[in-house]
Amino acid sequence: MCDHAHAAPAAQLVDVSKMDRRDLLRGLATGALVLVAGCATNPETGRSQLILIDESQLQQASLQAWSEMRQQTPQWRNAAAQRRLEAVGRRVVNAAGRGNQSWEFVLFDSDQKNAFVLPGGQVGFYRGLYEICDVDDYMATVLGHEVGHVTGRHAAERYSREAATQTALQVAGTQINSQLAMAALGLGAQVGLSLPFSREQEAEADILGINYMHAAGYDVRQAIPFWQRMGSGGGSRPPEFLSTHPDPDNRIARIRAYITQQGWG
Repeated sequence: MCDHAHAAPAAQLVDVSKMDRRDLLRGLATGALVLVAGCATNPETGRSQLILIDESQLQQASLQAWSEMRQQTPQWRNAAAQRRLEAVGRRVVNAAGRGNQSWEFVLFDSDQKNAFVLPGGQVGFYRGLYEICDVDDYMATVLGHEVGHVTGRHAAERYSREAATQTALQVAGTQINSQLAMAALGLGAQVGLSLPFSREQEAEADILGINYMHAAGYDVRQAIPFWQRMGSGGGSRPPEFLSTHPDPDNRIARIRAYITQQGWG
């Protein structure tokens, strides 16, 4: 069950799947609706999610966000590194059953140990993170995790939760709140709004990523030393990639237990 519905008398229960979007936005803004049909079961996880935004809308927002990122962040022009990123990325997305989706992999010239993915299939991978990925299995760990955010529909869920709990859909006509969408895509720092993935979503992306790594033929056991390296390489501050992520020790223990449970250890 979705647990983010608004409380309301029974007479105000509304099937949002049958509503005009303008009416839905008006209802959310006034707090007059309880969302009883905004829930969908994700086939990748079996978990019910509150989803209030169409995939096409989120992908449109992704393109806008991606364009801004490309303009603001220099690209790392390294042909060999680019080929390697694309080769590993293609194997992972194919293993995730998303090979028919359009994907774009870009290396950004920054020493940040960071990476991100947008629902439209745009993957940003920073030079600082690339440089500690000595083996392809390390890179597959990152890319599997990021693809897990896409198949887990985490950005749509994050947007929907924020919209439902804060009645944040202050828009005209049928346009989605672009600031909230940017934040939901994980780029909120640029627009003064921060919506980190929940720990539940991060843990989910970890496990999905391990599954995709295994299906792609990578050594899932290498995820352990990768996360150990990430957890120990940030000094007093964790790398940005870990700043909103679970405690490294807990993450490693959970991943190790899952690998053992699957018989992959």
